[in-house]
Order: sequence, then structure tokens, then C-alpha cells
Amino acid sequence: MTSAIARFADAHGRALVLVFLSFALAGLAFLFRIPISIFPQTDFPRVIILVNNGIAPVDIQMLTVTRPIEEAVRIVPGITNIRSVTSRGMSEISVYFRWDVDILHALHLVQGRISQILPNLPPECRFYINRMTFSVFPMVGFSMTSPNRSTAELWEKAYYEVAPRLYRLPGVAETRIVGGRPPEYHVLVDPQKLNGYGLPLTRVTEAIRRTNLIGAAGMVQENYKLYLTTVTGLIRRKEQIEDVVVGVVKGTPVRIRDLARVEPGERPIYNIVTADGLPAVLVNVLQQPDGNAVEIADAVNRELRQIQKELPPDVKLAIFYDQSILVRDSIGSVTESILIGLGLSVAVLVGFLKSWRTTFVAALVIPIAVLIAIVFMKLFNMSFNLMTLGGIAACIGVVIDDAIVMVENIIVHMSMGQPPREAAMSAIHELTPALIGSTLTPIVVFLPLVFLGGITAVFFRALAMTLVTALLASLFLAIFFTPVLARAVFRRSPGPVETDLEKAEQAGEGRIMRFLTGRYEKALHWSLRRPRTVLLASAAILAASVGIYYHLGSGFLPEMDEGAFVGDYRMPEGTSLEETNRVLMKVEQILKETPEIESYSRRTGARLALATAEPNFGDFLVKLKRDRKKSAEEVIESFRGRIAETVPVLQIEFAHILEDLIADLVASPQPIEIKVYHPDDATYKAVAKEIAEWLPKVPGVVDIVNRTIIIGPAHNFRVDPDKAALAGFGVQDVLDLESAILDGQVSSNMIRGDRMFGIRVRYPAAYRSTSGQLKELLITSTTGQTVPLSSIASVETEEVTHEIRRDNLRNMSAVTARLEGRDLGSTMNEVKARLFKEVKIPPATDIEFGGQYQMQRESFSGLTMVLLMSMLLIFIILVFEFRSFSHPIAILAATLLCGFGALAALDLTRTTLNISSFMGAIMVVGIVHKNGILMLDSEQEFSARGLSLEDAVFQAGRRRLRPILMTALATIFGMLPLALGVGSGAQILQPLAIAVIGGVSVSMILSLLVTPVLFCMLRKRGL
Repeated sequence: MTSAIARFADAHGRALVLVFLSFALAGLAFLFRIPISIFPQTDFPRVIILVNNGIAPVDIQMLTVTRPIEEAVRIVPGITNIRSVTSRGMSEISVYFRWDVDILHALHLVQGRISQILPNLPPECRFYINRMTFSVFPMVGFSMTSPNRSTAELWEKAYYEVAPRLYRLPGVAETRIVGGRPPEYHVLVDPQKLNGYGLPLTRVTEAIRRTNLIGAAGMVQENYKLYLTTVTGLIRRKEQIEDVVVGVVKGTPVRIRDLARVEPGERPIYNIVTADGLPAVLVNVLQQPDGNAVEIADAVNRELRQIQKELPPDVKLAIFYDQSILVRDSIGSVTESILIGLGLSVAVLVGFLKSWRTTFVAALVIPIAVLIAIVFMKLFNMSFNLMTLGGIAACIGVVIDDAIVMVENIIVHMSMGQPPREAAMSAIHELTPALIGSTLTPIVVFLPLVFLGGITAVFFRALAMTLVTALLASLFLAIFFTPVLARAVFRRSPGPVETDLEKAEQAGEGRIMRFLTGRYEKALHWSLRRPRTVLLASAAILAASVGIYYHLGSGFLPEMDEGAFVGDYRMPEGTSLEETNRVLMKVEQILKETPEIESYSRRTGARLALATAEPNFGDFLVKLKRDRKKSAEEVIESFRGRIAETVPVLQIEFAHILEDLIADLVASPQPIEIKVYHPDDATYKAVAKEIAEWLPKVPGVVDIVNRTIIIGPAHNFRVDPDKAALAGFGVQDVLDLESAILDGQVSSNMIRGDRMFGIRVRYPAAYRSTSGQLKELLITSTTGQTVPLSSIASVETEEVTHEIRRDNLRNMSAVTARLEGRDLGSTMNEVKARLFKEVKIPPATDIEFGGQYQMQRESFSGLTMVLLMSMLLIFIILVFEFRSFSHPIAILAATLLCGFGALAALDLTRTTLNISSFMGAIMVVGIVHKNGILMLDSEQEFSARGLSLEDAVFQAGRRRLRPILMTALATIFGMLPLALGVGSGAQILQPLAIAVIGGVSVSMILSLLVTPVLFCMLRKRGL
């Protein structure tokens, strides 16, 4: 078989070179067409349903909206859990599915179920239903501010002038406007004049609605033409509103101007938005899921610069968030790591091979393998992101392994007198089985990851697919490209021909390599004579690995300094919007005084995330300067301390942008989440309060928030049916009147040009500012009777109203917290050990731990399964390759011991065991066993020549020393730039690179000593 492959490569060398070069050229062409993003595009298994039902009371909202929707969607296949949050007039329902579910199909099924129950829901309900992807969050956010204009004017410009221009840009999916007030016309009715005419307030609303109409009456044929006939009373000017007839009193028409004044106004919205201290309108730009983040951001920025030139001088546009900056920095830092790693790997080859010809032939495999991987990335609609580029960076030192072994073998055969062509065929014949086995085994390491679900798969599936593609390409290149190129480039050495294999191997070695070879021969002789000592040392290494594992801190994701952070805050329960704003202006002053901060935006009564928000809730998005001296974490720590001193009443928690984004996508926003369940509402709320008061005792726990949210007080006007009926009122009549008096009722919309303005009927603020004024107001019924509201209704004040949180249809509460200066694993171990001892937990109370801790446990469990499956698959492949058990056991035992190097490197660099470093440990298994395969494959060759077992193992170790050192050092230096973690993008891959470097470094010793010793012991026992 190998001879046939060698003959095929020799006969079709030119064609094979053309095939590989064609793939490389295709990859070069696709290089500039593949979209760029921060992470792989992923559909998270979550559908979010936001329902706006005005300002309905919480209990009514729960019974009429939240629960019916929960029960309706529960029947959709693939659901694992349903979570909901119910507040005044708002329901936020998250539906979670298995990771293998087609989430787009599931979204349609959820929408279908809701449409079926729509007739049973309140008619005022407005829905937002969407699946969760990275593209549902803004890619670019900018503010509009002006010292001279109202927020209504800014909103109008944003909605009608700016947003449409951005919609036209390729790749832009949506523009969301936050803040500002849509302009309206307010009909401010004088209650004394209205009651004087004996008219109810609802009559004004109805009069405008019945006047501001246009309808088609039919068609008329006249003068050889067909005319459309309409009847219209459309209102287009303020004066026309004033002329609307409300009714006829004593034979005289009563117009709106007789009992009200009409003036421009704003839609009542209970939020406040600022940017750099000024009232602002924020515009968030969302991209299409498959869009190129950098190109879209560039187009948006160009358009904004053009818009700024056309806007009035006092209107300022300022970008407060641009994800493309992070994308550029991250992609740039990883690309730089790739290039530096490539250069260092080539330097390793030059140092060992001492020839530019041989280095060129071996190193050429790297760019061609990468370009072939890019071709397959394009075919599978993948993007350039941190994970795919991380896969390319990780493969730099790995894909060259096969080419190094092949080139080194060709050189040895040429030193023994074979011409380049014959030497190339001999190398193919000799190495093909070992190369196939050593390449297939790292591929099967990553194969289970493709079928893994969860957040781990989101990050590392793309990395694994890129790496597997490059490895397959490197295998074909090593067998069919490198030998063909070598026979054309290599030249015979002018020196004498060596007939002895050992001398032929030494022909190309320098002084350092000869020194290392001599030391290795002595070490291997010593080890083979003392197998028990080697086994005891191996057992000690294994025990040390276990000790380091338990000593290591653990986390979920590596920390990234993205140059920005989010601060989610809340004021005490029931705090008004005005008071919250007053306090937050002090916080804004702190932001302005912080030298590391470049700009910020603030939302009060609104959120960046797809979530409900009360008027005392909101968030900051802070953008840091690029040339600052402090890290983002240091700025946050300082900011947290100043807020605690200046405004201790404010609760605030901080998160990095991407951390907050990922947490919002999976609805596990905090590292620590303690969920409390009990059949009695008062009990689980009391337990949650005790836990929140206890958590500060745990060192390193900060930003503690009790999610038992008290919304605030409520005034309930309870109507007396008998008294109301005598005065000509029903409960619905009183409700309609109160709604119109307070927030007003939009009776109709006025069309002016291409814009629409609501016409809102309400009382002036002087008549509706307090509950006392409302009680004493005179109201008129449809029968013309005028009575004070207090005569037909009494006021009941409800001081406390809670949000209702449900998890899988059970009421619950949760306490969340973040960490400062401590890892997640040790903190949670302490929390779990102390909580049940120091906090009294009533019977029938269930406590569960969620948040990022739960995600970490699920991810580690999945990665452990990947590791075990990979080991099993490697073992099966090795049994097929060597047709014995001694070879696979010896190889895998040394591979497992290399985990010591990965763990020790993490411990020395004070890096936590997170999903990135765990993935690095799995990569170590896929990389280091190749050394054992090459060595024991060579042992078979020497045994076939008649050498004894120990002599064959010794010669195999000596024969493979140089290629093992070259491949290991090429991998180490290829990963070194990533391990240094230069740039925000490299930080997420830094733990992975550290683990790989540690494992590969140790493998150079273990593969060369432990593998041969263990193999000899097993072979002597007949395995």
C-alpha cells in the first residue's frame, strides 16, 4: 500500500503540486471575502418573549399574560426550561431548548402557540419575540445630543432622518432608538370648563377619533375617467384639532378650543437617557447574523460622518460603543500572534536543519495548510473570529510536524547516498503509516467536540473544525507535496556517502544536537536499566498532577480587557424616576472625573439587555481610553469604591462587555447565583434576604444583589358599584376617565407630510400631581351627572409590590454576586460549605446554584466526556495501527502524564482552570501522543531488522530524537505569542496556549523516556 502511494506521488508529482497550489490560490482569494466577527455566529437555544401590557398590576399581569403564555409554549418540542419575570405591565419569558434543536423552527412553533391564545390575552398586549444570537445586541451605538433642542426634536431627527439612512447600508438589520420622546400634540382639557358643559372627558377623545378619518366611499365615472371618491376629516394642523366639535350644548357647538388648549408635547415615557452628562437619544445599530462586522461598522461610521455634516451645528453625534474596535484589536492581536508564531517555528527549523532549502520545503506546508483551511471555512460559511483564528494560530506549530518528520527522513536517506527522488519515495514508503496514525489521532480528539452542546461548543467547535481541516491538509501535504517539492529543491551533499544509519543521522547535526543526542543516549540507557524507578517517578508525576489540579483555581471564561464595561444599577425599591436621576447625576460626575474614561452613556428605566426595567433600574456603558495606564479591572475597582463612598444608597454591579453579552444570551449574567424555592412566597423571599445579608462574609464576593425586587407602592381606586351606578358610571367608565386624566389617551394620529403625531387627550399636570387632587376631581358621566371621584371610589394604598420570578413554572427568588480578586471554583466551594451552616434554611426550601458556576460545571462535564471519548478513540486507532496493546498503553500513559505539564504551567502563571485552559489540556492529548507513535513505529522497523527489544527501542528513541525535538519546539514557539496574551483577542486564548506549551514541554522528556521504558515492560509481559 505504501509503495503504491510512493509510486503515485512520484508519477503524478506535477499534477499534485498544481492541485495544492490551486487550493492555496482559492484560499488566498477567499481570504478577503470571509466575514469578520468577534465570535462564531451561533443560535443559542433560547427564545425570549417580551410582552408590554401597559401598566397592569403585577398579579393581574401574571394571571392574564405570563401564566397563559408559559402554559401555551410548554407543549413545544425540545423545551428544557421556562423562566419568567413579571412586573407592572411587563412580562419577560425565556424559553430554553436543547442544543440540538433547530432554534429557528422552534421560534416559529413558539410564535404559533402564542398566536393561538392571542384572543384570550388582553388586547393591549404588544409582543417582541426573537431567538438569541450575537446579532441581537448592538454592533455600533451612538448618541444624539444638543444643548438647545428637546429630546422630542432629537428623537424626531433620529427616527425620520438618521435611522432610514442607516437601514439602507448593506448588512444593517435594525436600528433601535432608546430614549427621547416621540413628539405629540396634547389636548389639555380644563376640567372646570368640561364639567361646566356637562361633558365627560371620554367625549373629547371620541370626538377627535370620529373626526380624524378618511374612508373610500366608492368610484365615480365622469369625463371619461374613473374617480376615487373619499370622505375625509383628516387633521393636518393644530388649528384643525381646536376646531373639532365635541358636542352640542343648548344648541351651540362646543369645540375643543372652548374647553381645552392644544400644544406640542411628548409621549409620556418613564425613562431617562443621557450621554456624557447631556439628555440624549441613543441609536443602536444591529447587524445581520452573517454580516461582516468590520465592513458594516466602517459603512455606519462613514454615513454618520456625512450625516453630521448635514445636521444643524448644535446637534452632535458621538459613538459610545463600537464593537468593530474590539473585533479589529482582537483579530489583529491573534493575527499578529499567528505571524510571530510562524516566524519562530521557521527559526526552529533553521536551527535544526541548518539549510534554507530544507527549511523552505518544510515551512511551506504551513501557509498552504492554512489557506486550504480557509477554503473549507468559506464552504462551511464560517467567519474569521477569535475561535477560527485561534484554531489557525494553534495549528501553526502542529501542521508542520508531519512535514518536519518527512523532510528529516529524506535528508537521512540522501546522506546514505540515495538521490533526492529515490530518497523521497523511501521516506513516503517508510513514514506513511506513522503519519496517517499520528494525524488521525489528534483529529479524533476534536471530533467529539463537534457533537458537544453548550457554551463550550459555541466557543471551541469552530476552533476544532479549523484545526482539524488544517491537520488533514498537512497530512496530504506531507505525503503528496513535501516529497515532490523536496526532490526538485534538494541537492546531494558534496561530502562522502554514509552507509551507517547512525552516522547518516549525525551528518546534518550540529554541535548542540550532538551534545543533546549524547546526553539522551545515557538517559535512555539508564532508564531502560531501571524501569521501576521510572515507574515510581511517573507515579509521583501523576500524584503531583492531582495535587496541582485541586490547588488550581477555576473559572468559566478568561478575563478580557475590552476597553469598556457595563454597570447595572438600582436604587431602593419604589424610588421615583426623578430621584433616581438626581442620584445618578452624582455618579456621572464621578465618571467625568475619572481620567481613564473617554465617554459613557446612561439608561434609567431602560436596559441595554433585552429585559424589563423599572424606573429605579438602569445601566451605564463606559468606554475607556486606549492609552490609559490602568486596566479595566482596576478602573472598575476604583469606581466601585468611590460610588460606595459618595452614593452608598445605590447598588451597582459591573461586567465586561462580552461577559455581559454572553451572560445575557444564556440568561446567566453573574458568576454566583443562589436560587431559592419554597411553596410559600413569604418564606423564599425571607430566605433570599438572609442569604443576601450573609454573602458579604465570604471573601472576594462583591456586587451582591437580591433579585426579590420590590417594585414600589400603588394607589388602587376601588369603585363602589352602587354609588357609581347612581351617578351614571360603571367601573370601565371610571377606568377610562382615570387613564385619560393621568397618562392621557391617544385618540388619533395627525398626519403631517411623511410623519405621524399622536393626539393625546389628558388633564394639565396641575390637576393630577397628587392622589389628593385625583380624589377631589369632579368627573362627569355619560348621563351628564358631575360628582367628585371620592364620592364613588375609595383609595387603597399598596406599599409593597414584588416582581414575580418563576423557574420551570415555580415561583422563586435568586441572589446574585460577582467576584473580585478570587476564582469562581474556590469561592463557590466556600459558599456551599458555609451557607447551610450559617444561614437558617426552613424545611421544604430548595436551594440551587446557577449562574456562571452552573455553566462552568456543565462545560467541564462536557469537556471531560470529550477527553474520555478522545482517549478511547485514540486507543482504538492505535490498536488498529500497531495490532497490539503494548504500543497504545505505552503511548497513552505518557500522554496522560503530560497533563502534569499543562497543569503546572497554569499553576506557575496563576491561570485558572477555565474552559479555554481545559480545551488546551485536551489539545495536549491530541498533540503529544504523535511523538510516541513516531518512536514506536520506528521501533517496529528496527525490530524487523533483527535487533533485540531494548536495542530496537534504544535505536528508535535515538532515531526520532531530532524530529521529536523539532516538532515539540515548533509547537511551543508557535504558541508562545498567544501564551503571552498580547491584545484583547489573545487573552481568551492565552490559557489554552499556556496549557499546550506546558504539556508539550513535558512531553519532550516523557515521550522520549517513559514511553520506551513502559513499552519494554509491557512487551516483556506479552502484551
